[in-house]
Amino acid sequence: MNLTYETKTLEISEKDSVVLWRALQVYKSEIDSSKKNPLAQEEDYERAKLLLAKSIYMACDFGGSLEDGETVRSIYEDMI
Repeated sequence: MNLTYETKTLEISEKDSVVLWRALQVYKSEIDSSKKNPLAQEEDYERAKLLLAKSIYMACDFGGSLEDGETVRSIYEDMI
């Protein structure tokens, strides 16, 4: 049996990363909200935080504002 895998890529522009950052921040806030938007799923909270950290990292990387040694993990841990 010969299995082949396709590699997929996703291109995110600087502008895309900023919009993604904002959208994830709003989504995370909706999960935290007492009004509970029906689209905001509690089980998405940790994944949303990690995706938010990734988008912040990408936006800062594009903008040239990453601090020395700053990583997705360090941004994520700062959110805790």
